[in-house]
Amino acid sequence: MAENSIKSIRNATIASVFGGVLLMLIPVVRQYVVTAAEALWSALLWCWSALIGSYSAPGWLWLVVVGFALVGAIQIVLAIRGEQSQPEYISYVEDLLYGAKWRWQWVGSRLSGLWCYCPACDATLVYDDSSCRNFYAEKNKTDFVCENCRRVVASVEGGNKSYAVGAAEREVFRRIRTGEFKNR
Repeated sequence: MAENSIKSIRNATIASVFGGVLLMLIPVVRQYVVTAAEALWSALLWCWSALIGSYSAPGWLWLVVVGFALVGAIQIVLAIRGEQSQPEYISYVEDLLYGAKWRWQWVGSRLSGLWCYCPACDATLVYDDSSCRNFYAEKNKTDFVCENCRRVVASVEGGNKSYAVGAAEREVFRRIRTGEFKNR
């Protein structure tokens, strides 16, 4: 016999056995499905009769009251459980880095909106990373300039604006790891 015909016979045998087992299970699974459907139908009928029944108030009003009661109970449980304690560095949102005042917000455990401000007048600083694009420059650096004070407030050596912001972010995380942020 050829190898293809042996594989074909093997696959047909496996399919037949699998099909037989599946056909054996269908009545059992069908009974579970029918039982679950009957229970669901019974619950729906009970809810309908409870809603249209005669009470001192209409059934739909009781449904609204029960809904509010459930929401209130959930709120009480959440209040008793208490807020999850946040890490203490969450309140660390400003520091003096590279000669400028840097501010940010926390989104989870990540920094967001990291930027620098003039320590003298609190103006937003603008960046000048033209030395990074100059082939003849001795050092690649980004200067942060205060347009209000008309002076360079901070310089970060090593790269362009993205590098400088990344360096500030790395410094923030270093201060958190070492605990230096607590002394500020």
